[in-house]
Amino acid sequence: MLRVHPICCLLALATLAGCSKAPLQLRLPDNPQGDWRTAGFDARRSSARAETLIPPLQQVARFRLSSAAAQNLFVSRGFLFAPTLDGRIYVVDLEKREIVRKWKLPQGNAGTLTVTPNSVVLAMRHGKHTLAHFDLASGRRWWAIDAGDIASEPLLADSLLFVAALYQHVDAYHLRDGQRRWQFKTHAQLHASPALSEGVLVVAADNGMVYGLRPESGRKIWETDLEQPVLATPVIHGRRVFLGTARDQVVALDLVKGEILWRATSPGRIFLAPAVNDSLLVLACADGRLRALLPASGRLKWEFRALSVIGTSPLLAGETIFFGALDRHLYAVRAGDGGLLWRQELEGRVRTNPVLWQGHLILASEERELYLFASSRPAGGE
Repeated sequence: MLRVHPICCLLALATLAGCSKAPLQLRLPDNPQGDWRTAGFDARRSSARAETLIPPLQQVARFRLSSAAAQNLFVSRGFLFAPTLDGRIYVVDLEKREIVRKWKLPQGNAGTLTVTPNSVVLAMRHGKHTLAHFDLASGRRWWAIDAGDIASEPLLADSLLFVAALYQHVDAYHLRDGQRRWQFKTHAQLHASPALSEGVLVVAADNGMVYGLRPESGRKIWETDLEQPVLATPVIHGRRVFLGTARDQVVALDLVKGEILWRATSPGRIFLAPAVNDSLLVLACADGRLRALLPASGRLKWEFRALSVIGTSPLLAGETIFFGALDRHLYAVRAGDGGLLWRQELEGRVRTNPVLWQGHLILASEERELYLFASSRPAGGE
């Protein structure tokens, strides 16, 4: 395990401090369960919330970044974390609606995150140290290691950090000190992030192999070959795992046994994680269509065609589904029938997944813009 010399740690801290002059003044949020601390909202990667945000929305804040934001944004204790493709992390105080910190990552390498109530875990695609743990308030680095090249978002559960490294291995690390607990090797690269529910860690490899692992030991419970490339992160709901392939399939697996429960044909390839709740499995397909399936059977319920390729994973927010597209629009459609409720043109193509947080929708566009929207009318209004 590679460790960091204290002098190197001080140099890195100076780099990451950026424009920060004082520790963040942390606050306890009104609804800590509503914080968006991991990609897909929770360990199941479901991208679904019961909270409804009623369109039309109005822009309440807008921020200019140094480059396009990465695919995922994160929120913890009232602070928004926005990684950018030029190797920076912007921290926005959502209450004050101002940028309060800018971190510059080593060598300008782009990174992604997962956030706890008190700390930030940074994962990077390149660099000497590709996994690091920082104090949220001060930015002090607790540890940094070489975890291999990471092209997906890490997952934190029960003080264990799960990482799918690009070059054919999945690892579990102790959050406390970065020591590796176990490693599971695959036979293909890994672009999808791991998902976790009911004691099963689900990992999908590029060659179509899907694995169910014990999170405490890395022991393989089951493996299933979908025989098609899988690049999109799997999502879990109940005892089902849902996956879209980069060819023409949507598949539901039994979470405990790994058995295929149903398989449906998708006219469009799937590169983005779907969203799922009790009644809908929603997929953003490469042919510009948003498709809603019944989770129990895979039967198509409805489809909606955007004006271009869809650029984000869908977000299920109660009775509304939000997503962004390369036609520079943010869309809102009805969950019940896929009818268009609202569409808003933004500055630039939209590839950053929308986040729902305490009555606000947050997303970014490729023209370096970060947006904060809120409903223009209260829930239950006409």
